[in-house]
Amino acid sequence: MKITSRKNLNILTYLSDILALSFSFFIAYYLRNFGPFRIFLDSIQPVSVYLWALPFATLLLLIVFWLSHLYEETKWLKPISEFYGVTKAVAIWALLIMAGSYLYKYDYSRIIVVLTSAFLVVLTNLGRTAVRSFIQKLYKKGIGHIRILIIGAGRPGRELARRLKSYVPIGYQLVGFIDDRATNRKNFPVIGKIDDIEKIMEKERVDEVYITDPTLSHAKILNIMAKYPKRNVRFRVVSSIFGLVSGVVDVSRLESIPSFELWRSQKGWWTGIPKRIFDIAFSSILYITTSPFWLIISSAIILTDGTPATLKQKRVGQAGKIFYMLKFRTMKKGSAKYADGPRTLSDQRITSIGKFLRKTSLDELPQLINVIKGEMSMVGPRPEMPQKVAKYSPWQAKRLEAKPGLTGLWQILGRKDLPLEENLEYDFYYLNNQSFILDMTIIVKTIPLILSGKGAY
Repeated sequence: MKITSRKNLNILTYLSDILALSFSFFIAYYLRNFGPFRIFLDSIQPVSVYLWALPFATLLLLIVFWLSHLYEETKWLKPISEFYGVTKAVAIWALLIMAGSYLYKYDYSRIIVVLTSAFLVVLTNLGRTAVRSFIQKLYKKGIGHIRILIIGAGRPGRELARRLKSYVPIGYQLVGFIDDRATNRKNFPVIGKIDDIEKIMEKERVDEVYITDPTLSHAKILNIMAKYPKRNVRFRVVSSIFGLVSGVVDVSRLESIPSFELWRSQKGWWTGIPKRIFDIAFSSILYITTSPFWLIISSAIILTDGTPATLKQKRVGQAGKIFYMLKFRTMKKGSAKYADGPRTLSDQRITSIGKFLRKTSLDELPQLINVIKGEMSMVGPRPEMPQKVAKYSPWQAKRLEAKPGLTGLWQILGRKDLPLEENLEYDFYYLNNQSFILDMTIIVKTIPLILSGKGAY
């Protein structure tokens, strides 16, 4: 489906927000003038006093939402982030309404503005959920898809394809790869060569083309784009460093020249004392509530495979400081402490009780002590062994700017089995976007993973 038609579907989001504001206002007006707040009124303001200002308030709301990036489809992938964004935008909108009314000496009820804002947060999110559900049903029927072709089946192209899988809920569909050198690989279909691009784009009804092959010359890229001058096809060039630092890249312009910001060292309010207080409080509560299990687990390990019940492993913490990470022992005595860990629960080195502990992540409970001591955090990058950190390049060592975490993006996104270079982007994204909301989101999403045992080994 053409991108212009897809935009027509997104108009539903605008309409939903407008309806949410209208309903919120009328509910607030009724409660203020005829509901429990009526006792504070000397007289009732006619609704006409507010109706003439409603179109301006609606336009202001849409502008604030747009400036808050709430009309970007990627918000659909993160409902919690969208809820937070809507709440923040509505608060800004309410303050602007109050400020404008004060400046223009407009007589209005502050209670109506407050009530409207409260209902607006709820109804906007409910409306967006309904719209999202409706549009996703259309996507499942093949309506509104954006069909994507990737030129280059190298690592940047394959990583882009992996990312596109998470964009399926908002209608992105990978057609396949074009590459003169590569052949078909599992989950990465190569459907032709660059000279076949006209034929392939016509046959597959391609809407967007991502060029990820760093060996293509500028002339070749321009020739590819020139082959479809009349169709509404978007061409995007992906940097060859995508997949390594894509989590922190920002694009800006100096005059008309685009530049890429690869790293921004920033320390928000959450990264200091507040995060430490949260770590101590949260880990202490978990330590106290889970303490009965410690004795049971320790006894089970000793009875089935002898002592010790726990083990200590060297890990590299914040700023390269070495600490001993604690775990319940899940592997047989005599297993190399710093060998590569098991990739499946069927590994012969894992004890019978160890399989259960790994499946439920109970083997990591002792790391709460590391968090209380300040060596780890509840959320952060994956803790790595010294021999692996010793091989870091200077830019890879950037991940050591934060304390390693008991959980993190690497866990909830199922990426802990990937090599370092394909995991760093998640660490960098976390480092550059640390916040209370992000930490709580990661912790909440970790819980069902632990309960289901998904990705455990």
